[in-house]
Amino acid sequence: MPLKNLPASAIEAISRVRQSMPDSQLDIADRMATISAHHIPTFRDDALKKRIDRMKRSLVAHYSGDEKQHRILFVIGDSHSGKSSLIEHVLATDPAFDTYVDSDGVDAMTVLLMDGPSPCTLRNIAYDGLEKLGYPVKANLTESRIWPLFREQLKRRKVLFIVIDEAQHAVKNNTSDYEIQKVRDTFKHLVQMPDWPIRLILCGVSPLERLREGDKQIETRSTMMRLGSLTAQHTAHVVSYIELVVTRHAELRLGDFLGGDFAERVIHACGGCFGSIVKLIRLAVENTLLKGDATVTAESFAAAYGEMSGCSPTSNIFTASEWQALEAGAAKIVDHSDEDTPSAPKPKRIRAGERRA
Repeated sequence: MPLKNLPASAIEAISRVRQSMPDSQLDIADRMATISAHHIPTFRDDALKKRIDRMKRSLVAHYSGDEKQHRILFVIGDSHSGKSSLIEHVLATDPAFDTYVDSDGVDAMTVLLMDGPSPCTLRNIAYDGLEKLGYPVKANLTESRIWPLFREQLKRRKVLFIVIDEAQHAVKNNTSDYEIQKVRDTFKHLVQMPDWPIRLILCGVSPLERLREGDKQIETRSTMMRLGSLTAQHTAHVVSYIELVVTRHAELRLGDFLGGDFAERVIHACGGCFGSIVKLIRLAVENTLLKGDATVTAESFAAAYGEMSGCSPTSNIFTASEWQALEAGAAKIVDHSDEDTPSAPKPKRIRAGERRA
């Protein structure tokens, strides 16, 4: 299995671990990596593609009266709702975002993909963006100097779209109204540069919407896509996800258990979280491979749920008769880094001659 985007030292370390493992374990590891690399198409794919197509139409009409409302797109949903993989897939399958060598011999990249840095200050956004563009950045550059440089390099590398994942940290790390407005103003300036059109996709969890809702100019220049939880209305979709992963991606057989309320149990177990549902399905597949079986069964899902939730055998949603009474979302993946944490109190200032206790 090729190890991509890793330094040689990491590849060497992982290779030593691989050499210590039996072939049977390596086969399962590599097979699960291949299974997990598959995209699972959903009804959200077309919805996002339509929004990005609007941004592209706005882009090509930039100098002839474009629609300002399609310059920024907010993609908002819970952790592990599939935001990042959805955006990456739609961009990766659109030839407009392929890299190329321009007429000056520069490696051009139509889209710049980056994560919101930590802490997500304006200076750090520009700093990380320059690093992603391969530009050697001096650590002592101030915000007022680094942003003009960032905009200059965006033009040089022919970047037209910027995607910032985990963009909610731009709100969480800038708590005052003044700081948040400064973020808004910087993003507005970015998408309305007179000599270079930029389209911005901001992806994250709540309270990312604060960037849009508190500024009329941002509202008129942007649209929003929310990724909600799956509900009992989406049982047919869940069945199709299970069939796709098991029979097409894993090339295993599927037991006769998808009728009745099974899909509702899956949704209930994962709290409607798309990413958790996918993880549950893939874990059921892995458990089947570990047993040396060729058929995924309801018991495979019960075992996977037990691992993800830590539940007792009597409170397993996939075996309990009164499963609706059990806690929903026990197998939901929770990213605690997205939760608000109280900031530590500022240390008391000490006067000259005093010592801190």
